[in-house]
Amino acid sequence: MCGRFALISTPKRFAELAQARCALGDMPPRYNILPGQEVLACRVDTAGEREMTLLRWPYIPPFEKQPKTRYSTINAKAETLASSRLWQFPFRHFRCLIAADGFYEPRDTGEKRKPQYYFRRKDGRPFFMAGLWGRWEPPKGEGGEAFDSCAIVTTEPNSVVGEVHPRMPAILPADAWAEWLDPEVTRPEELLSLLGPVPDEGWEGYPAGYYTREDSPAVIERRE
Repeated sequence: MCGRFALISTPKRFAELAQARCALGDMPPRYNILPGQEVLACRVDTAGEREMTLLRWPYIPPFEKQPKTRYSTINAKAETLASSRLWQFPFRHFRCLIAADGFYEPRDTGEKRKPQYYFRRKDGRPFFMAGLWGRWEPPKGEGGEAFDSCAIVTTEPNSVVGEVHPRMPAILPADAWAEWLDPEVTRPEELLSLLGPVPDEGWEGYPAGYYTREDSPAVIERRE
C-alpha cells in the first residue's frame, strides 16, 4: 500500500505539467502527507477542462451515511478496479491524477517497528499517481457538508521498490494522462494496461527512518 507521500513542488508547477487550470494559491511543502489530510489532484471538470483541486484522502464511498467508511480506501488495487463493487463506479466515471514528489513504503523485517524507505525520481522531478475520486454528500435532512475524496491506485512494484515492498503507486507517464482522465472512455477496462509498475530507470529509494507524523524536511533525509 501507499500510506504516506510527499508533495514538495507547488500547485502551479503541477498545473504547468498537466496543462490544467489552477485557482489554488501557494502551499507550503509537505514532506509527510498522511491519510486524513487533503491532497493535490488533477481532474476534468464539468466543462471538460483540467483543473487542479484539493481532495480529501482516503476515499469515502457515496453510499456511506457518515463521512467515514468501514473499508480500507487509502488505496485501490489496479488488478480489481474493473471487478470490485467498491471501485467499479469511480473507475468508470471519476479518475484523477494525484500529485507527488516522492512516496514511502515500509520494509517488513518481522519486527513491529518497520523501517521506512523513501522513493523518488533521481532527477527530482514531480510526478502524478493514478487516482480515483468521488463526492460524498450527507443524507437528506441531516447536517454536514459535501466533499470530494480520493484513493491512490496501486500496482505491482518495479525492482527498485520490490526490494522493500510488494506494492507501489501506479505512476502514470505524461503520455498516459489524457487517456486516464478522459471522461468519454467507454471501456475503462482498456485503461488497466496503463497501470503497470513504472520502469526502474530514473528511480531511487533509500532508508528514511521509521514511521512518524512529523512533517519537515528531516523526514525525507537519508538514514543509513
